Amino acid sequence: VGIAQSKNAALAIENKKKNRDSNVLPYDASRVKLSVCGSPFYDYINASYVPGYKSREEFIATQCPLPTTVDEFWRMIWEKNIYTIVMLNKSLCNFLQVMKCEKYWPSGTNNYHNISVTTTSETELENWIIRDFEIKNVKTEETRNICQFHFTEWPDYGIPTATEVLIEFRGLVRKHMDHSGVATGVFIAIDHLIFQIERDSMVDVYGIVTDMQMHRPLMVQTEEQYSYLHQCAYDIIRSRTGTNMDLIYQNAAAPQIYENTEYLKQQ
Repeated sequence: VGIAQSKNAALAIENKKKNRDSNVLPYDASRVKLSVCGSPFYDYINASYVPGYKSREEFIATQCPLPTTVDEFWRMIWEKNIYTIVMLNKSLCNFLQVMKCEKYWPSGTNNYHNISVTTTSETELENWIIRDFEIKNVKTEETRNICQFHFTEWPDYGIPTATEVLIEFRGLVRKHMDHSGVATGVFIAIDHLIFQIERDSMVDVYGIVTDMQMHRPLMVQTEEQYSYLHQCAYDIIRSRTGTNMDLIYQNAAAPQIYENTEYLKQQ
């Protein structure tokens, strides 16, 4: 879905080195643009606006920073007034010890061009880590407080073994977002479908995923992930038995989980 859209900025020779993966490039129509200072290519970062339940630009989905793009990452955090960062990589390296994400936050204080970042606290829990940052614009002296929610139960390949842990994690993140001020595919889709269930008494997983993929490639990458979203919706609906059983399920004739994937057959 959406793959025919133009990606001219991402494919520009000056910007190619800023992309981690050649198959996940932001579309021109929905890419995040940074302020321009000097070169017109200074505005590029591999990041896209993604719609949520509340607005068409509720989330920004971005690649894991490269060593050469950490400065742009923090510039985006500052310029777009982001107060909530969601990290879904379990670790910085995969099982082959290949770096898949640069450690973009400091142990103490570090300057990323004009943005100073200080890690003020780190709380490690069973399924996630919560880090608090104080960031400062060294030019204006303005400071802000940012919270990072690092989900550590997503395997390198596949999906979490249960739905409850990610649903609980989403609730924690949403609580912070609603009190302060904004995350990738499956997580954003879960946030959206929970709002649909709670507020509209319906759920349209297909519509949510299609809308997201019109804004950024590979937002939900596999059939396994797509099925997992249906399982999440099913578990949420089931947990509300007696209150929302008249819910309209728009992907099938009845509110039942989609089960004919090879993954689920093997299970």
